[in-house]
Amino acid sequence: MDETPTSRLELRIGGVPGRDRTELRLLVDGSDLLAAGFDHQLTGPGPGALLGAYSPLLPGPEPREVRLHRGGCGEETCCGALYVTVRREGGAVRWEGWRNPGFAGLDLPAYRFDAGQYLAEAERAGAAVEDSPARSVGRLLEAELVRRPELLAAWECEFQAMWTTRAELDRIDLLFYHPSVPDDRSDLPYLQFIAELTVPPGDPEALAAELVERIAATDPRTWARVCGGNVRYAELLGYPWPEDL
Repeated sequence: MDETPTSRLELRIGGVPGRDRTELRLLVDGSDLLAAGFDHQLTGPGPGALLGAYSPLLPGPEPREVRLHRGGCGEETCCGALYVTVRREGGAVRWEGWRNPGFAGLDLPAYRFDAGQYLAEAERAGAAVEDSPARSVGRLLEAELVRRPELLAAWECEFQAMWTTRAELDRIDLLFYHPSVPDDRSDLPYLQFIAELTVPPGDPEALAAELVERIAATDPRTWARVCGGNVRYAELLGYPWPEDL
């Protein structure tokens, strides 16, 4: 019998002081998980990153690891990134398997939520989010790349982030590193790539599946452009350095 007590999830959307944007805070029994999951204070993710029709917080048929947020610089071993595994167990939803590559002192317990309260809270908070097909596709693709790192690893690449903007509601930006996310303790060369993908009309699940198949079948570096690193690293890895960087 599972002796983990039942907790209560609150997804709180609010403004960021001094900035024209909103943030999402994830509270369990009143405690802010982002404050506990990082060793520094940071603004929460935009609500659209985790909420909506295809929210990665919604439990699927199989357990899946979800990246709740990442630190400011984007390098997980530097500013950190908070991950949790979400799973459905009958009438409950569990959060467990916490990790943060940039925070060795992470100490968060497993949480068990009543599925009714959990799903109702996700629906309530998600109703306040301005959604778009591209954002839905981006959430689905990001969840798959987090769950299956081997997709990019097959091309000597490592996932960094997925972005969408209000200015272009039909576009998602996929950012990744080659050959891997840089490590401050190493001088190994790396390059950052961005793929700017236009999302056509259609079913978000089908469109995300097409992008997963594209990544599996073709080297994403051939349809992305270099956006970070330096000239020396580009020379060592055999890529031209963009003139506009």
